[in-house]
Amino acid sequence: MALKKAIGILVFSIQGVVGYDYYIQTRDAGLNWGDLSATDYGTIVQDRVARSRAARDSAALDAPQDSQSLWQTASSYGKSLLGGGAQVAQADTAGDAGEAQSVCIRRGNVADC
Repeated sequence: MALKKAIGILVFSIQGVVGYDYYIQTRDAGLNWGDLSATDYGTIVQDRVARSRAARDSAALDAPQDSQSLWQTASSYGKSLLGGGAQVAQADTAGDAGEAQSVCIRRGNVADC
């Protein structure tokens, strides 16, 4: 019985939404209630769906294909805003492999090595 009520409420709600949209489209076309035919209303709905698909497709084409590059760009903004990049310890490429590398801890703008 609850399923029957839920389906009834869903059908009634869909009819209300479609009726209101039909009213808005009729008003925008400058017609009276009922003057817009079902085929014309269907054409309007299909046109809106096609426009939304085209907008979604163009947004997908404009989006960066590599999400990693987006994160790299965002992190570079953070690095430039916080500054102090010269204080971070760099690995010594000329040192011996057996030599232990120092560990640096960055607190605020100061690197403790």
